[in-house]
Amino acid sequence: MATALETLIDHIDRMPADERVALQKQLDEAGVLDQFSVWRPQAGPQTEGYFSKADLTLYGGAAGGGKTDLIAGLALFAHHKAAIFRQSLKSLKGLSERMNVLMRQAGMGKISGNPPRWTGPDERLIEFGHLGLPGAEEDWQGRDHDLKAFDEGAQMDPRKIIFVLGWLRTTRRGQRCRGLIATNPPLGGQGDYLSDWFAPWLDPLHPLYGKVQPGEILWAVFIDDGDAIRTVWVDGPEPVEIEGEVRTPKSRTFIPARRQDNRFLGTDYDAQLDQMPEPMRTALKTGDFLAARQDHEWQVIPSDWVDLAFERYDQGIDRDEPMTVLAVDVAQGGKDRTVLQPLHGRRFETNIVRKGTDTKDGADVGSLIIRERRDNAMIVVDCTGGWGGDTVGFLKRENNIPAEKCVFSAQSGESAKDSRIPFYNLRAELYWRLREALHPKSGLGLAIRRSATVKAQLTAHRWKMRNGKILIESKEEIKERLGSSPDEADAIVEALGWKQKAELKKVLRTGAESRMAPLGDPLDGF
Repeated sequence: MATALETLIDHIDRMPADERVALQKQLDEAGVLDQFSVWRPQAGPQTEGYFSKADLTLYGGAAGGGKTDLIAGLALFAHHKAAIFRQSLKSLKGLSERMNVLMRQAGMGKISGNPPRWTGPDERLIEFGHLGLPGAEEDWQGRDHDLKAFDEGAQMDPRKIIFVLGWLRTTRRGQRCRGLIATNPPLGGQGDYLSDWFAPWLDPLHPLYGKVQPGEILWAVFIDDGDAIRTVWVDGPEPVEIEGEVRTPKSRTFIPARRQDNRFLGTDYDAQLDQMPEPMRTALKTGDFLAARQDHEWQVIPSDWVDLAFERYDQGIDRDEPMTVLAVDVAQGGKDRTVLQPLHGRRFETNIVRKGTDTKDGADVGSLIIRERRDNAMIVVDCTGGWGGDTVGFLKRENNIPAEKCVFSAQSGESAKDSRIPFYNLRAELYWRLREALHPKSGLGLAIRRSATVKAQLTAHRWKMRNGKILIESKEEIKERLGSSPDEADAIVEALGWKQKAELKKVLRTGAESRMAPLGDPLDGF
């Protein structure tokens, strides 16, 4: 994909000679070429960020990706009135010093004062502020700017950012307005809001994750739910009715940047980052917004336990074991997906995922199961809500293949092994059993194929007590809270839930075959 700068150069090259001369004259009069003799965005993400048309851009990720210079370049050379924020006033020093270097080269004077501020000809203005103290955002009420930039935005309160953005406006003809959040990944629980505000690029649970490109523009509306500000993604810029109100969407994008994109920093800085403790080191070196994510206090499965299961998979545990269980989470039509999860001994192999629109009925799902099943594995089908019944019927009616039914809402009758607290339903039992099995001291050694989507789904579930029993969020509650269905996680707990029964049935079948059992399967209905 061509960068914005490459596209611009190509457009200029195609212009007729007289139009290029006229453009050159306009650039000379505006001083644009003088600007680029002082500072120009580096090729790559910084150029993409500079020329992006998004109303709100998230830029950065990895340390050393050129976030400071992008803010400086935009404020000095692309905008007329700019406001730049950090969490504390003291932390603005490095940014203002860098801008003073550029301003001296451009003959623009100097930023000074406390808080720092610069005023230029034709009412040009650059202001610096902080948002760390209670009520700090209120000092910016009614103060309009065409650039509002938030440096290290992951450290800031999202409600304060929204408040300040309320006065992102201009009356100057031809001047565009934009908000910019430049930041490293969240550390220690701060900045989790970014995974919602820019979910298509950052959240593996979002339906568009992996399908949108860096710098691609999408449209969204902020919704205040009282406890949090969430995002509703829409198809375009046209006004849309949401919860009874007509709202006008604004555009957003995410442009990741790494140290390797910054030619002014070299391997010495990489070595410095290597001295950081985990998970900070991984977050700052890779720009992974999930690397240092903090687990929720009521999270069912800790993130570290999932990572250990990923490592065991990479080590090859049970690599040559036959398929024991094939668990199926059924979606017949709609936006959800049909997921087939193979389990080989202790090893959850690569799942098979199909759009619900591609598995419209039991015959579609059943045919997929027959194609993917190996080693006479036990088939388990999610029949919660009745969707899987058609698949079970097809397998039995058309192919005489038995299948187990999993109904998450069914009674459990079991209890947690450590606390002996009973489970509210089968869903609670199956997810809690996976929690117990993944515990580092369980000795079970489960291995799960590494997947950002699987990790996000497994760690999304939360639990609580209801009537003295352990209750885990339903699929519908997860979908409402996160915007997507945990189909892959559900298939994993189904497979584990029937693992022991499948292994026992295999032992009994082997014994029966060794005794030359008569025709027919004496274990049908087991």
